[in-house]
Amino acid sequence: MKCAPLICMAIASLGIISAGCNKDARNQDVPSKAADETVKVTAEPKDPNEVVASVNDKTFLRKDMEKIVNALIKAQNVPPEQQEDARAQLEQRVTYSFIMKTLLLGEAQKQSVTATDEDRKEQMDKITEALKPQNKTLEDYLKDSPIGEEAARAEIEEGLIIDKLIKQTVIDKIAIDPEEVKSKIAEIEKQNAEITAKNAGLETANAEKKAKIADLKKQLDNKADFAELAANNSDCPSGKKGGDLGEFTRGQMVKPFEDAAFSQEIGKVGDIVETRFGYHLIKVTAKTPAREAQGDEPAKPETVKASHILIKTEQPQTPQAIPAAAQVEEQLKQQKSREAVMQYIEGLKAGAKIETVFKEMQL
Repeated sequence: MKCAPLICMAIASLGIISAGCNKDARNQDVPSKAADETVKVTAEPKDPNEVVASVNDKTFLRKDMEKIVNALIKAQNVPPEQQEDARAQLEQRVTYSFIMKTLLLGEAQKQSVTATDEDRKEQMDKITEALKPQNKTLEDYLKDSPIGEEAARAEIEEGLIIDKLIKQTVIDKIAIDPEEVKSKIAEIEKQNAEITAKNAGLETANAEKKAKIADLKKQLDNKADFAELAANNSDCPSGKKGGDLGEFTRGQMVKPFEDAAFSQEIGKVGDIVETRFGYHLIKVTAKTPAREAQGDEPAKPETVKASHILIKTEQPQTPQAIPAAAQVEEQLKQQKSREAVMQYIEGLKAGAKIETVFKEMQL
């Protein structure tokens, strides 16, 4: 299993960290009573004092890991039949979190990085703002944390220290060369020029395709066989079946196509219809009116059965807006920050003695 390294930004609770790795059973539609059920352990009990991971002289015991995992399984309402798989995943996520957090906090201690009251206030304000879309307050978040309020507060404090360490040792040292900014803007301008040239070519190509569909319409008006023309000319896979699309209801086709199909007479080929896919010629072969519910029979919507010939067109691309130099500089700094943080953490890993019982875990 490979999970993203622990870089604590706004909310650092293990509940949030575990949610960010992969989709889990939390998203399953389960009975509410599952939240009150005792977490079931299907495997044979293991030594609670077993060291499941260590970073230098810091150890993580199985009983401490299982306490967190049990809390997360209960908080996420994992159904009993899914708990074994969920437990296996969460054990590794929780252990990985311990390893990364211990590694970074150890380095913070070496460099005497601590949190001030001002730092704490700023962090709490950020978390409060991040929780607003969920209609939650900071107190709600702490109270509802699956690991408990005290542990959640400790996670936030540790996350703040890790953020500060990363900022001081990595991010603040990143400088962006003005020439790199100019080069990035020039690259966007070049791409825009290529898009403009390609769009000009598309106008000619699409005009030829419109002429082709118009010629097919003329042939059909002169009694040409629709299925034969579809088989030989349509860019839709349905062409192999003479253009037959089968039966459909409203809402299944793009709007211009739907409007034409439901308004055309049976057996007649309508005017050329343009959609985002290209140009269409539509032949309605049958219609079934809507039917209200009667007794045990449910209501049925209006349906149309139709065939079509499609000549595909390409849509022009929209050139990218040229960003301001400050915007490009910020984007480049964010990109370089991610790369630099990863390199920094890899360096810390290389200088530490890290062991875990999860042999398949990629550190």
